[in-house]
Amino acid sequence: MDLSGKPNILVVDDVKSNVDFIELIIRPLNVNIIKAYSGEEALKAICGVELTLALIDIQMPGMDGIELATTILKKNNRELFPIIFITARPYDEEHLVKFYESGIIDYIAKPFRKFILVSKIKILLELNRQKQEIAVSEKMYRMLLDATPEGIVIMDLTGRIQDASTISLQVFGVKDKDDLIGKDFFSFVSTEDRPRFQEVIDTTIRDGLIRNVEFRLIKTRVIHFISEVSTTLIHDNDGNPNAFMAIIRDISHRKKTEQQRIQTERMASLGEMASGIAHEINQPLNNISIGLENLLAEITSKAEVDQDYIAKKSQRVFDNVERIAHIIDHIRSFSRGQDDDIRSSFKIEESVRNSVAMVSEQFKEKNIELKLNIQDNISLIAGNTYKLEQVIVNLLINAKDAIEEKKEELKTEFQKLVEISINQETQYIILEVADNGIGISQENIDHILVPFYTTKETGKGLGLPISYRIIKELNGTMEIQSERLKGTTVRIIIPLENVKTRKHAEKA
Repeated sequence: MDLSGKPNILVVDDVKSNVDFIELIIRPLNVNIIKAYSGEEALKAICGVELTLALIDIQMPGMDGIELATTILKKNNRELFPIIFITARPYDEEHLVKFYESGIIDYIAKPFRKFILVSKIKILLELNRQKQEIAVSEKMYRMLLDATPEGIVIMDLTGRIQDASTISLQVFGVKDKDDLIGKDFFSFVSTEDRPRFQEVIDTTIRDGLIRNVEFRLIKTRVIHFISEVSTTLIHDNDGNPNAFMAIIRDISHRKKTEQQRIQTERMASLGEMASGIAHEINQPLNNISIGLENLLAEITSKAEVDQDYIAKKSQRVFDNVERIAHIIDHIRSFSRGQDDDIRSSFKIEESVRNSVAMVSEQFKEKNIELKLNIQDNISLIAGNTYKLEQVIVNLLINAKDAIEEKKEELKTEFQKLVEISINQETQYIILEVADNGIGISQENIDHILVPFYTTKETGKGLGLPISYRIIKELNGTMEIQSERLKGTTVRIIIPLENVKTRKHAEKA
């Protein structure tokens, strides 16, 4: 096309009246017509011009139509170019084969009917228009594919890679797209995560979209990295699903940063909970002290010692020693970062009670009532109990601080209350932490789960964005409701379906 956007049509015939006649016929088609009266003249006329179509007479002095068509095709470097031969006499099958081998797509015999020529040209112009639209669309698709900062992989419904963005090469540590295209995407997923990736594929086929699922993917066959994958179902022109698009983000650095922050905040939390921990240890220590005094009195005051009494008191001493060992072991596990990837089945109510035990002394000091409402027979959860405990501790500390902030603002006393409830519905386990503190402003609620957003100083709690990510590792969600000066409720929802799936996966 020229700058006007009109198609360029070359008309070549050694008889001027024939050229003028064709020009008269096709002028209403809103095209640019380039006229020439020989093959040599035609080549000069189209130099630097992008042709859309050529109408060429076969029999011309000097360079004939077949030679001209072959030269045009060669110069345009095209396997197929819209060329219509115009001939004054019929040709046998052998000549027609020669025409088509030269690259033409059609021919028309003189004298021809006007509507036949116009119809053929209209069809070819429409095909050219569609071809250009496809080329523009493919160019835009390629630009978008290569411009995105995330890796993008297109795969068929079986998971075989059909296309990939340039960034994907960096993500997977390969040099060429041939190292990805044609490969099974499952081969780039760590063995333990492949069943979950199949679940993502099945969910995407059912729902059309799934966002931000974490997987361990494989780079250069041996190196694993943590990624966040979102998948979208692609449909063909008839609306039938025929491919997937996967967006892949390498979040290894972010996860490392998060783990460092979690560990820092975990140790800070232990510092805040020191009084509660001391109380938890002092209670069994007092029991041991009393038990030993009783034992000593029994031994020294009587000539004959009651063996049953000694056994019972000794057992109580050992029970309290075991309780202290359990507390210390739990604190050690809670504080160790290397336990973050350990998964097991655990009781959510035990996680809550452990968390409450670590902060209960702080609540007593601030005269804050702490209520537990736990439904019986809650299903086990599969995940990391210590990470969930850290989330609960963080929510409790947030609640305590919110209540104290309200007291400071109101300059008066009120009944300070934090309630923790655990309920199991048909499809979900729901954990709620509710306080009657100062509440969260609407401005902060809109951003409070955004990564790295916090309203607290560093070292003052885990932060809700990281807490939210920990809950997502349980396939759960977190909801926050708050009203200024009335309080905040944080609701953690864990689907039972995912709990069951995780149990089966662990057994397997």
